[in-house]
Amino acid sequence: MARTRAFDETEAVRKALGVFWSRGYEATSLSDLETATGLNRSSLYQAFESKRALFSRAVTLYLQEVITPRLVVFAASPLGLAQVVTYFESLATTMGTAPQALTRRGCLLVNTATELAPHDAEAHRAVEDYRALLHGHLTRALEAAARAGAIPRKTVARRVELLVGSVIGVLVTARLDPVAAAKLARATASEVEGWSEG
Repeated sequence: MARTRAFDETEAVRKALGVFWSRGYEATSLSDLETATGLNRSSLYQAFESKRALFSRAVTLYLQEVITPRLVVFAASPLGLAQVVTYFESLATTMGTAPQALTRRGCLLVNTATELAPHDAEAHRAVEDYRALLHGHLTRALEAAARAGAIPRKTVARRVELLVGSVIGVLVTARLDPVAAAKLARATASEVEGWSEG
């Protein structure tokens, strides 16, 4: 008869996520994961098979619990520039009010882009999927703005690329200076607000 696991896997992944997010994949040791999760090495391997598999589960949880809630703004109706402004203002608020210990961690997926994506196909795919998700939401918002006559249709693609770059810039800057990251996010929001007046 199989033994029932006496721990919550999702909670263990959540605790591992905190370590990966703070330290990065390579710098996180199995001992770090044992300490964070309260599980011994045998239990970790039995539940998750490998450190790499646990990291993949952590990335999935990060998307569910951190990224997806932030993108809910793009579900509002009518879709347009207002959602983009709200998104960047929300980023600015987070950077300006969250504890620096949290904001200085940056974004797990942006961190992964520089640490693992160049030589890890699965990590590369996860980062590209995140970028595509963000790109898709911004494209739909700007296309709606173009249909409403707020911006020229021919400018949608280049404006989306600028906005995606701005998001990445905010998240990277947060690791160095959260206040500067908040200013960049707020400046982007102001710029988008001005598009409808141009």
